[in-house]
Amino acid sequence: MPISRLAVLEAGKSKIPLPAFFPSVSSIKTGLSPVDYIASLRAMASVTSQFLVSAFDVQRTTPDMKAKIVGLLHDAIRDNTVVLMDSGNYESYWMQARSEWEQHHFHQALREVDCTLAFGFDVQDPPQTFEEHVDLVVRRHQEDGTVSSRTALIPIVHGSPETLPGLCAAIVERTRAVAIAVPERRLGSGVFERARTVVQIRKALDAAGRYTPLHLLGTGNPISIALYAVAGADSFDGLEWCQTVVDFDSAQLFHLSQADFFRRQTQWGESDLSFSLRTLAHNLEFFADWMARLQGAIAEGVGERFCELNFPPRIYLQCRDSLGWREAR
Repeated sequence: MPISRLAVLEAGKSKIPLPAFFPSVSSIKTGLSPVDYIASLRAMASVTSQFLVSAFDVQRTTPDMKAKIVGLLHDAIRDNTVVLMDSGNYESYWMQARSEWEQHHFHQALREVDCTLAFGFDVQDPPQTFEEHVDLVVRRHQEDGTVSSRTALIPIVHGSPETLPGLCAAIVERTRAVAIAVPERRLGSGVFERARTVVQIRKALDAAGRYTPLHLLGTGNPISIALYAVAGADSFDGLEWCQTVVDFDSAQLFHLSQADFFRRQTQWGESDLSFSLRTLAHNLEFFADWMARLQGAIAEGVGERFCELNFPPRIYLQCRDSLGWREAR
């Protein structure tokens, strides 16, 4: 019997419509500081009601800056914004501080930071054997859970396209986690291989007889989001919202400096905001609309039709031919 797809992920008092996109906040490869991005997202709460923040960025800063971030996150939770906290391993890797960022540092963030959901402290170089890999992720999940019972925890799984379906299913079976997460880069080399891996992960998860949402880490391209949602993924996070500018007409991303080309697509283009804030608002407006329409299409079972109507024609045709989509007429 087919498993019904979840339209909403419940976490505590929060109800998150699916598919969902979390704009990521990070100190890596971005133009503003984390506190400035969080403050901007708070100011645009009418446009977006959820975002991701890094535990590393909260903990590895000055006391004054940490107090500001913690205060902003507390206020966000109070105002019903969904805050998803990442393990911080992405930032520790790029800051060459992996030896200085361990699970107990992450646990300190879990104790001190208000968040709705949190990814578990992931192992980026897991054991080679299937059983040891599953055991390690499950053990880390249990250790994280002893620190904060109020936060829903989502395990992150690192594997290959061949091993991820079985790993995800086994870990969910043992943890009963509210969702499972996989870095997009682990799904394969190209977008079509990655989409096929998502299909296989979804099949493996559904075989357990209950629906478990699949989150893809580092997926912030709107076309990729829609493609993977059709394949069976449910939530996403990425930095594209603050690294690029999106064209409303094609859903394609351009260099941030080219935002002037698209400023008339939203009311923000004529506002008195700075160039940076105006562009962030433009992008958030796009993602809010894109995700709302994608949610409707997925709920109605017409995700492929959504792609046909919203992808550039050559991209849609390649998706249709490579992934065996039916004619969406």
